[in-house]
Amino acid sequence: MLGFPSYACMHLYFAEQYGNIGSSLSETAFLMKHRENQKKKLIAILQYPLFLILLFVFVSAVLNMYLLPRMTQLYQSIGSDQSKIIIIADTLFQTLPQFFIIALLFISLFTFIFTITLMKRSPLERWKTLSSLPFAGFYFKHYHSYLFSREASTLLMSGLSFQQMLQTFIDQPYRPLFKDIGRFMTEELERGQSVYHTMLLLPYFTDELLRITQHGEMNGNLEKEWGFYSKYCLAALEEKSGRYFNFLQPVIFTLLGIAVIGAYLVILLPVFNLLQTI
Repeated sequence: MLGFPSYACMHLYFAEQYGNIGSSLSETAFLMKHRENQKKKLIAILQYPLFLILLFVFVSAVLNMYLLPRMTQLYQSIGSDQSKIIIIADTLFQTLPQFFIIALLFISLFTFIFTITLMKRSPLERWKTLSSLPFAGFYFKHYHSYLFSREASTLLMSGLSFQQMLQTFIDQPYRPLFKDIGRFMTEELERGQSVYHTMLLLPYFTDELLRITQHGEMNGNLEKEWGFYSKYCLAALEEKSGRYFNFLQPVIFTLLGIAVIGAYLVILLPVFNLLQTI
């Protein structure tokens, strides 16, 4: 299954083992199309802000390398003191490149160390850390809750027992996290824990899934409850993404607009001030 993401491979693996290949292909295609649409939407939102960032970097470089030094020389040649705007702008535009370089190096170093540290941990510990991150943790939890509830519901509805369903998670070769979840849940259930209390110990699932699990375990319709939740979870992910996208674009435009306008004011205001002194 070269070229397919791991979640699609896992879903098709389950379908191949226990039937429903037609509906599984259709659902997997829908999910892949949904993810592609989200990527395209994010790229479309970031294209124009990226252009503005590059424009601001270009304007800053021109100011720092050419305009501000010549204005300083001009003030000195006519024997006039530099305006506070020129002094502030000169300091700011000399500091900004160094700040961005240091920030970029720090972020790159932190990301590298963070990634290396995560890769040394087990899948359970790795995704526990990622699920606790602000903002991103919402997506990790909902994504894993969606995958687990969808696959578990499909397997249980195909006639497998709960233990067979967990063994299928353990046997699949595509997602190490779900292999470990299957092993962990099997061990806890053998100790006499309920499904709900076992899932409480796993920080990768949403509170809604835990409540659904508790309710489904009580009324004996766990597979139906999980099937319903998987559809709700996908809709919640899409709604949250839409809200973030709608918030992100105007914020980026506002910040970059202020930066670009400020750069042009730095160019124009000293010129007007210089004309008044001549």
